Amino acid sequence: MKKTAFVILASVAAIILLLTGCASNNTGQSGSGASAVNDPGAKDPVTITYWSRWPESKQAIEQTIAEFEKDYPNIHVDFPDIVSSQYTTQLQAAISSNSLPDIFANSTSVPIDQLNRLGLIHNLDDVLTEERKQQFYEGTWTEGYMTLDGGVYALPHFTPRRYSHMLYYNKDVLTQAGLTENDVPKSWEDLEKVGERIKQAGSDVYPLILGIKTDWLVTGYVGQMATAIKPEVVPNDGFNLQTGQYEFDSPGYVESIEFLKKLQDEKLLHPNSLVIDYREASSLFAAGKAAFIIDGTFLSSELQQNNKFNDFGVAPLPTKDEKPSYYAFQGETKATLHVSKNTKHYEEAKLFLNYYMDHFYVNQLKLGVEGSPIIEQNKTTQVDNPQFLQAQDIQDKAFILSPHPYTRNKAAVQVNTELNGKKPKENVGKIVEGYLTGQITDVKSQLTQLSAGYNQSLKESIQKVSQSGQKIGEQDYQFPNWTPFTPYTSDQYRNLPK
Repeated sequence: MKKTAFVILASVAAIILLLTGCASNNTGQSGSGASAVNDPGAKDPVTITYWSRWPESKQAIEQTIAEFEKDYPNIHVDFPDIVSSQYTTQLQAAISSNSLPDIFANSTSVPIDQLNRLGLIHNLDDVLTEERKQQFYEGTWTEGYMTLDGGVYALPHFTPRRYSHMLYYNKDVLTQAGLTENDVPKSWEDLEKVGERIKQAGSDVYPLILGIKTDWLVTGYVGQMATAIKPEVVPNDGFNLQTGQYEFDSPGYVESIEFLKKLQDEKLLHPNSLVIDYREASSLFAAGKAAFIIDGTFLSSELQQNNKFNDFGVAPLPTKDEKPSYYAFQGETKATLHVSKNTKHYEEAKLFLNYYMDHFYVNQLKLGVEGSPIIEQNKTTQVDNPQFLQAQDIQDKAFILSPHPYTRNKAAVQVNTELNGKKPKENVGKIVEGYLTGQITDVKSQLTQLSAGYNQSLKESIQKVSQSGQKIGEQDYQFPNWTPFTPYTSDQYRNLPK
C-alpha cells in the first residue's frame, strides 16, 4: 500500500511539473497559438470596439480581427461599418457625448494635441516601447502627430511614406486603341495627344476618369502636379516653406486646375467624373470605360480585390512639360489609431494593438493596399503583386524629405490645434469641382481667397499661442535655406536664424 501510494504521489507530482513547464514555455508568446496565460480575455468574455475610416483597409482589418479572435476566443472585436465621409461627424458626436470606442481612427478635424488636452486618449508608451519603436521607419514618431512631449499617443495605421499619386492605365483600352505601354503619357501634352487617339477608337470610352467627389484626393494630386511648376509650395497643404505662407493661388495650382478644365472641354475627361467618388471611378476604369485614372498606391487593391481586375499598369503622374514632381515627406504619419482614455478594457486593447502590429501590417501588405510602417516586414513579406510593387517604387521615389515647423518649434503643435478650428471650410478639391461644374468662373480669384483665409487664420493662431506664453512667431514657419527636391537635413535646422 505504501509503495502504491508513493507511486501515485510521484505520478501526480510529475504531471504537475509537466503542466507547469508547459505553461512556463507558453508564457510571453504572441500571435498564433498564444497561451491563455497571457490572454486578459481568458478570465471573462470581453468586447472591444474599433472604429476605422479607411475603406481600402477593410479586408485586411477583418482578416486580422478574425485571426485575433481565433487566437484569443474570449475577446471579441466589434468593427462597425462606418462610411468614410461620415467618420468625422461620428467621431465628433462621440467626443461630445463622451462615448468614444476603445480604439478609434484619428481625424484631422480633432488633432492629437486637442484630444490629449481634453483628456480623451491613452498614453501608449507601454505598447510602443523604445525597442518596438526602433522597428519603424525613421520619422514615424514625429512630435505633434504620434507623440506629445516625447510620449506616444498614437499607433501608425499606414506607413508615413504615403499619399503620393500616380497614373494607372487600362491595358485593354490601350490595345483597343492601337496603343502600347510605351504610349503611356509622361506630360500633359502627351495625355492630350494619346487621349485624342483613345477618343477616336471608341465612342463610350474616355481617356481619363476621376472621382471628383473625393475632394481630399483631388486636392492631393492637383498639389503634386503643381510642384512641377512651383516646387516651393509643398503639395501636402499648399504651403510655401520658404516664405511661410499658404499659396494655393500659385501658378502650379492654377495651371494644374486649368489643365483639368481643358481636358473636360476637349471631352477627354469622362463626364461622370463630376458626380462620382474615387471608388466609383475605379469601377468604371476597371470596366474599360477609361484608359487612365489618377490615384494613390491603394488603388491596386481596390481594382484587384473589389473589381476583380488585374490587367492594368502603373506609371508616374504626368506633369507639365514632363518636369519632375514630388510629395513632401515631413516625417508625419497622418493615418493613426488612438485608444480612449476612458476604455474599461485597456489590457485587451493593448493586446490587440500588439497583435495589430504583427499581423495587420503584413495582411495589408499581402493584399496590395499599402506598405508596412515596420521596415523588416517590407523586406521579409512575400508579395506577389507586380502592380502594387511598381506603385510602391513610384511612391518611394516621389517622397522628398522637407522641413516641418513642428521639428523646429514644438509650440507649432499648439498652433495647429488653434488653426484647425479657424481654417476656411473651402478646400482645393471643392474649388476644382465648382470650376468644372461652372459654379466658379475665376479659379485664381477663388484660390487667392482661400490662401488669404488660411494665412489670416495662421497669423491669429500664432498670436494666440504666443500670448499664452509660448515662444513662437511667423519666422518659425519660414525655411529660406530649403531647396526643393533636395532632402532637408538636421544641420539645416540648426543653421536657421533663432
